[in-house]
Amino acid sequence: MAESGKTTRTRGARENLHKVSISRIKKEMSDVFYLSDDLVITTLTTEKNTTADYPTSIDGFSAIIMMAGEATVSIDMQNYHVKPNTLVFFNPDSIIRTVKCSANAAAYLLAFSKQFVNEIQIDLSTSLPVYMRFGKAPVLEVRPEDVVEIRQLFQLIKTMLRSDKERYRHEIIRTLFTTAFYLITEINQRDEPSPLKPGRCEVLFDEFMSLLKQYNKRERNVSFYAKQLDITPKYLSSVVKEVSGKTAARWIDESVILEAKALLKYSGMSIQEIAYHLNFSTQSFFGKYFKQHTGTSPSRYKRKG
Repeated sequence: MAESGKTTRTRGARENLHKVSISRIKKEMSDVFYLSDDLVITTLTTEKNTTADYPTSIDGFSAIIMMAGEATVSIDMQNYHVKPNTLVFFNPDSIIRTVKCSANAAAYLLAFSKQFVNEIQIDLSTSLPVYMRFGKAPVLEVRPEDVVEIRQLFQLIKTMLRSDKERYRHEIIRTLFTTAFYLITEINQRDEPSPLKPGRCEVLFDEFMSLLKQYNKRERNVSFYAKQLDITPKYLSSVVKEVSGKTAARWIDESVILEAKALLKYSGMSIQEIAYHLNFSTQSFFGKYFKQHTGTSPSRYKRKG
């Protein structure tokens, strides 16, 4: 019965759900700093918070830093108490609702598109703890000095968003964003409780990630990694999905694309050389694979530099 009730509440929330794009945030909020439709920084207050009126889903990743006051926020039907010196992370398509908040509540909101994330050069194994927190433990309490550092980075990003330095502005903003990501990753890992002894699934997942770092330049098939672990591809996919929230195939694709982007951007190799380096049978096949996962061609990505 409890499970049925939860399903009913979820259905009801989705029926009244308001989808909010980054473009809409940019247009409707005041005091907004933005980079095209890919990155927005703004301030939320009790008066400027549409999630208090109806359930909301943001088309992209987002996070808030609570600066003053208190609030109770519902994320996918789970309530969380948010107070100053608290970070809250939201996955794309999470259902967000402000249940209640104090009159003086104020927070910074950072929202960024999936495309923007694809442009950031972040090691997969480094990003895993924060990615998993997005879905499983979205609230992170930090120290006041951490907030000072994060706010300083945000201020730098905001400055560059309104800068007239057009030629390298995107690159500077991506670099600052990457810095902020690693800072939050450091805080997240520092404040994690002492880990319990990992179970069989966690051990398998770690072994899969180690194999992926070793073989991602030449192996893109789930069955290869399953064979190395002496398990079936179906079982490997099930374990990886359970531990990380993403399929084994998606981890493989993201790892290959990350490697391809680094080579296109920094190696000086031709696209054909990169295709062969990553064990694609032809440059054309590599081009189709890259465009399927990034929305752009290798040549265009290489030109953007």
